[in-house]
Amino acid sequence: MPTVIKFANRPSLVTGFVIGLAGLVYANTLANGFTYDDTPIVVNNPTIRSLTDLSRLFLSGYWDHRCSNAGNYRPLVSLTLAVDYAVWGLRPVGYHLTNILLHMGNVGWLCYLLRAYRVPPAMALLAALIFAVHPVHTEAVANVVGRAELLGMFFGGLMWWSWLRAQRSPDRVGWWRLGAAAASLAAMLSKENMVVLPAGLWLAEALRRRRIWRGDRSVWQPLTLPYLWLVLPWLPYIGLRLASGQGFRPVGVLSGNPMSAQPLWARLVTMAGTSLEWYRLTFVGFPLKPWYDGHNLILTPTMSWRTVSGALITAGLVAGAVLAIRRRPLLTFAVGFWFITLALVSNVLVPLWTPLGERWLYVPSVGYAIAFGWAVVGPGAPQGAAAARWRLVGSTALGALVVVSYTYGTVRRNLDWRSDTALFARFLETDPEHPLPYTMLANACQQTDPERARAYYTRALAQEPTFFLALLGLAHLNLRQGRVEEAHTTLAGMVAAKPPGMMPTDADWALVHALYARTLALHQDAAGALAQIAEAQRYGPQEGPALTNCAIAYVTLGRLSDADKLLRDALARGVDTATIRFNLGVVLLRQGDDVGAEQAFESALRLDPDFAPARAALEVVRQSAGKDKP
Repeated sequence: MPTVIKFANRPSLVTGFVIGLAGLVYANTLANGFTYDDTPIVVNNPTIRSLTDLSRLFLSGYWDHRCSNAGNYRPLVSLTLAVDYAVWGLRPVGYHLTNILLHMGNVGWLCYLLRAYRVPPAMALLAALIFAVHPVHTEAVANVVGRAELLGMFFGGLMWWSWLRAQRSPDRVGWWRLGAAAASLAAMLSKENMVVLPAGLWLAEALRRRRIWRGDRSVWQPLTLPYLWLVLPWLPYIGLRLASGQGFRPVGVLSGNPMSAQPLWARLVTMAGTSLEWYRLTFVGFPLKPWYDGHNLILTPTMSWRTVSGALITAGLVAGAVLAIRRRPLLTFAVGFWFITLALVSNVLVPLWTPLGERWLYVPSVGYAIAFGWAVVGPGAPQGAAAARWRLVGSTALGALVVVSYTYGTVRRNLDWRSDTALFARFLETDPEHPLPYTMLANACQQTDPERARAYYTRALAQEPTFFLALLGLAHLNLRQGRVEEAHTTLAGMVAAKPPGMMPTDADWALVHALYARTLALHQDAAGALAQIAEAQRYGPQEGPALTNCAIAYVTLGRLSDADKLLRDALARGVDTATIRFNLGVVLLRQGDDVGAEQAFESALRLDPDFAPARAALEVVRQSAGKDKP
């Protein structure tokens, strides 16, 4: 056991070890593909296709290419994705490598800050290890779009470091505080909820100067006034959000979150029960899910044992933090940081698109890691050498057991993020009555195993007959299999039931209209098909799947030139996908341009080497060209 103490007292060695462990734990994500939200944000996102127009990255909302007025503004995340695309194309390994490096950097920041605030070495070591390997972080690290959390925390660490450097450099204090303000702005431009990080910094500094809590008011002004530097980033941040057309909360119906219609008191009661899920995910880290909504959470203000338990745990944490201010400030900070960084994603102050997300726990889990280290290592030394020795043995064994179990959970969970099939097969195990995993599994195998896909769609609709994504997927499958009447009936019903306040852009509705246009074209209703094509383009002007189906509808109507123009316009706007290229090749082939068709198929395969239809079409074109040669 003395070896553990000696190791913990070597900060450089500890930092290197913990950073290396963080990278090793996530190394198996390098073999993962693009999963879940990676598809719309990376694979089908025209915004990240070029680095030549940086203004486009900073004047676009994060989801603007799919959904207008979503309220998400993360230009620095889009910028890093654009850099990855410039280097790696659509090879996932590079994107996952960037996420791993950011996580390792964040572990490094945590090690530095724990040392800067003189946290006892053994306690700091355990806290850093817990943060490095906690399984609840897998969504943030293993899913490419979880980068928003990683990047936000990275710049938050840079803000913290700059602020501490200002205290140690009185001759350059202004420059360091300006650097902290710039880093704070970068954190906000990475993820909206990082706006609360300066409050966490203030709490740490206030607890370090504990005279405040003893009634010495003379400390308040010199402590608080410098933080006006961290108000400065709000000016450019608000300006950029307004210039990009993003508001400060989503517009329209917040799908999957009934709390959007609840008053404040009701959200407080609802989240009291839902908070048990926060605590379970943080303390246990299992089971993990990609989606939380009314199917697996109780999202109504109902008084139950869950509501009472959640409220008591929350109240106990707050009370304990207040009582610990003078003698155990580190514990106060841990609890305070937890609640500060959860404030904007708790759905209490402002309702969000979803009631809960595992990735949102990435930054708050710092508070848990510190509290865990404090609880295991202990706030004080026991009396007697024997007691101290046994305590060291017990705390080392407990800490090692938890770190090893978390490490195993993380490495195992990383494999679930290999593909949509793996992820939603696991989701199905935890939530067999939720329609989403059936729908996503059906989408994943729609082309390779259509009968299995049909069975999944049927199960999803048995759980919820009006489940939008399942209806849309089944209609698409029916169209693929030539069951035109069934597809036509479903799509006509969906279009008729579309909410009147639905605002463009919305990619899902764009696909509904595009598929409906295909069924109308097959019925030789040219006027109806053209009207639906126009609607699809209005709702999804940059949505590859919708534009592809519009082009197919044009081909069905015999309007090859319109299909050609639509696909070329899409490419000009950056909607450059394998499917778009492939369909352009098909159109060119029908127009007699074999050379252009061959180039389009080759481009499709460069974007996606596993795209079988493009490979088969390319072989046919090349064989035909060979036969024509004398």
